[in-house]
Amino acid sequence: MTESEKEAVVALSRLLQHEIDAIRRGDLEQVPALVARKTALSHAVEAAGPAIEATLMADPDDMDLRARIALLHDLIETDRALLDSMMQATGAMITEIARIRDRHGLRGLYGETGTQRPVVPFSPERFDRSV
Repeated sequence: MTESEKEAVVALSRLLQHEIDAIRRGDLEQVPALVARKTALSHAVEAAGPAIEATLMADPDDMDLRARIALLHDLIETDRALLDSMMQATGAMITEIARIRDRHGLRGLYGETGTQRPVVPFSPERFDRSV
């Protein structure tokens, strides 16, 4: 395994840690700026896969490399989980905004036939019909 391959593993780990820290701080504008670099480093580490495997087969006791790979794996999983959560939260916000827009926009005032809907003093969705 070459030094550049080892450097790619370390660099990707650092970048992922930086992205995780930014997400946890709420500094989300940094995330898109890291995508290109993260992609390039991911490809470099993926290309180094056979060399990493060969190194571990030749020296199964290389704890430094094993620790680096384990750390990288943990960071990838943490980053993936955080990005998935962000994606779900964004989807939920879009759905809620669309619901509010529909309810308070013209779609909430007029029925399917174009006639004005009656003014209801309470929301029918909130009425407990189980009694």
